[in-house]
Amino acid sequence: MWNRARVTTGSLQALAALNRLSRRYQIDKIQRLSANFERACWRSVRCAEEAAYHRKYDFLRHCVNVINYRKSQPKTRVVPLSDFASTLAAKYNGDNADQLKTEAILKIKTIKSQLPKCIRDVDTDQLTTDEIVDMCRKDDLSTESIENAICSLVEISNIQRLLKRVDEARRKDISDPPYSRVRLEAMAQRGLTTAYN
Repeated sequence: MWNRARVTTGSLQALAALNRLSRRYQIDKIQRLSANFERACWRSVRCAEEAAYHRKYDFLRHCVNVINYRKSQPKTRVVPLSDFASTLAAKYNGDNADQLKTEAILKIKTIKSQLPKCIRDVDTDQLTTDEIVDMCRKDDLSTESIENAICSLVEISNIQRLLKRVDEARRKDISDPPYSRVRLEAMAQRGLTTAYN
């Protein structure tokens, strides 16, 4: 249709020819109808695309904040995790489980008291890291305090995992399985070693 409007002389004549053709084929009505149709039908698609764009933008902004924070302080690239769980595990000898349990519970309480208010009273076991970061961002916390909070939550989960292992070890009452001399010699010949959980 539009290739009929071949005008070689000037732009005004080309516009006049296009105007004549558009009136003949009622292009303006079709354009108005298609604009209304698009507005009604594609609204949900457009809203979903905009929401996805905003989510990506928020995530990228968080990444840029983290990168800038770590660039400004190159010696503290990651908040150092305290090794409290491994020191407790090294102290465990089978008889002092109750003492280690009380020590671990006290440590968990002190860590939870230092957490920000937005995640102190929430059950963070059911939340992902992104949800925790979103909750902290709503309270306008800095990137450094968010990293500290997440590292504290990781430390709490490590201590709780250690407590579960200690309880399982107490329940099972682990002892070395009795091996006969023949079985031990066969294991030594094959080069097998036993691994205890």
